[in-house]
Parts: sequence; structure tokens; C-alpha cells
Amino acid sequence: MYIDVHAHLDKYDDSEIAKAITEIEQHRILTVSVSMEPVAYTKGKAIEKRTRWVVSTFGVHPWNAPAFHTNLEALQPLIDDSPMVGEIGLDYFFVSEPENHALQRDVFQHFVKKGISQKKILNIHSKGAEADVDRILGDLGASRVIVHWYSGSLEQLRSLAEKGVYFTVGVEVLFSAQIRQIAKAVPSDRLLAETDNPGGYQALTGNPGMPTIIGSVIQTLSELRGWSIEETKNVVRRNFLRLVDNDAWAKGLIKAKA
Repeated sequence: MYIDVHAHLDKYDDSEIAKAITEIEQHRILTVSVSMEPVAYTKGKAIEKRTRWVVSTFGVHPWNAPAFHTNLEALQPLIDDSPMVGEIGLDYFFVSEPENHALQRDVFQHFVKKGISQKKILNIHSKGAEADVDRILGDLGASRVIVHWYSGSLEQLRSLAEKGVYFTVGVEVLFSAQIRQIAKAVPSDRLLAETDNPGGYQALTGNPGMPTIIGSVIQTLSELRGWSIEETKNVVRRNFLRLVDNDAWAKGLIKAKA
């Protein structure tokens, strides 16, 4: 069994999603389908009903923060419904305007506080804003955290790891020396895997990512860490199940699927 802790299944078109679900089921890929806004969550929930291998979660991506900044309380029913919180976070790399960053921080802190109050895992985007993500998590006391596609410094990685954060390695490990260095530096007990499908692979190659690309991520991780493929799959599985084991919202759901 594979575990993909960060994908956007709602981003597949109607013809692609049928193939994606087939791959997920044939290869037993437990997939956390994060969302970037409410419509994406609704689509993710509909996909979840089509296969036992998908868990859909709700969040507001930092790119969408300005659209929801003034109406966050209206999102509470979706937060309540979701077994985890994500995708949330900050992005100072693709979004350069300082005034936008301030809105992002407000929205991010709102979701972190809600996640902490409900004892839910947070699935976080941190591109170019790793220091502020680290600071906010520390200030608010969040430790039930997955930082997806981490690409910051090794020093910042160590600071986040000290707070109990887990890190995903995704498809960029197939191409990037920097990400391969990060993949070797993540503590073994905090290592997870993802695809960010379909857009992650598409941004790097021009072709939409399909679920089985998780196998290439695991193979590359195995080579980098000096483990067998089965050992790498087991490390990721143990880490993820340990993370959800303390989570009243997700434990039963995940274990029933796994």
C-alpha cells in the first residue's frame, strides 16, 4: 500500500478522474485529497464517495486568502465536517504583494487556531514563507502538522522538526538536487510522501500527474535513504498512522481504509 498525503483530486477533469480512481484502487494508494476553497472540497467529497481509498479535507489555500478573509466564520461548518484541515498556509514566493501576505497570515492563523481547538492535523503550504509558518506554529502551539513539499533551508527544517512537524517529499525529488538534499535530511520518523497531483508533476513536466507517480517518489526516496522500496513504503505508512493515531477525527476513517 502507498500513502499520498497531499493531492488535489478535484483538479482532474471528468475523463481523467475515472482513470485516477482506477489507479488508486489498483495500486492501493491511500490518498488525502486536500482542497483550496469550498467548491474544491465539495468536489473532493464527491470523489471520496466513489472509492474507499480517498479522504477529502477542507482548507483555504494562501492564494485564495483574499477572497475569504472577511467571511471566515461562514466556513466553520466545512471545518467542522473535515477530518483534517488543509490545504492552508502562506506563500511569499508565488505571491509577492506584502498586503496580500498580511491577509494570508490572518487566514492561516484562523485555520490553525480552529484546527488546534478541534485537535485536527494541519496540511500546510509554506513556499517562501517557511520562517513565518514556523513562527506562527510556535506562537499558537501547533504540533499536529504536515508541511507539504518543503523547499526551505535545512536550518528551518530542523526548527520545524523540533516542533513535531512531519514533512512530505513529492515529485520534485525526481528532478531537483535541492529537494533530494532535503529528502535525505528529513528525520526518518517525520518522513511522508505526496504527489500534489495533478498539478505538481504538470508544473515540472507539462503533463498532469497521475496517482502511480507516487511509486517513482518512493523509489527515489529509497535510493536516497539507502532503504528497500518496501522499507520506504513501511516507514511512510508507520509515520502516517502514528500521526493519525492520536487524532479522534481521522483515526477511525484512515484505519478503516488502510
